[in-house]
Amino acid sequence: MDVSDLEFLKKVGIDSGRIVKMYLHVLRRLHQFINVKKIAQDILVDGRMLKTAVYDYFVDIARVKDFQGIENVNTEKVYGYMAYWLLRRKPIQVVRPFAGSEFINELFVAMFTVSNVLTEKDITIEQRRRNATFQKFQTHLYYHLKYRPVTQQSLELVIGAFFAGCDFQDAAMPIGQAQTASHAPAKSG
Repeated sequence: MDVSDLEFLKKVGIDSGRIVKMYLHVLRRLHQFINVKKIAQDILVDGRMLKTAVYDYFVDIARVKDFQGIENVNTEKVYGYMAYWLLRRKPIQVVRPFAGSEFINELFVAMFTVSNVLTEKDITIEQRRRNATFQKFQTHLYYHLKYRPVTQQSLELVIGAFFAGCDFQDAAMPIGQAQTASHAPAKSG
């Protein structure tokens, strides 16, 4: 992390508490991912790269807020920008190769993004598993993270499109069914 970036964050009011909170949030998600995938013996989490990703995220967000003259950024931007910097900094380092290890950071970023958007829309794991359209979305996101150029803004757009699909489905239902639909499998993703 460049000293000027640290000074910039202090200047714009990003205190170390917020940075630590985000770092710990992402670290918890990383450990959950590692435990689910059962790869703890095969990888190492590079704390320095994770810290750099978190700093880069805050610097990016602060600059966007300053440029756009806004006080708060939307949820899509928060998740998209954090995902982008995790993808760029690759905090998961492979120490013993395994099937899929060449794209382990991309898989983590896909899962991190998906987990955040599902939480935001109160979609359960079971709803996700039963939904073929959502599975297609998740597979396509992972493919893009592996093989396509990705920017903060493109990830923000993907997340915004996902939210719009969820909101559109709820808005298209007759009054009274939209609330119960949030507990049923989503048809549009």
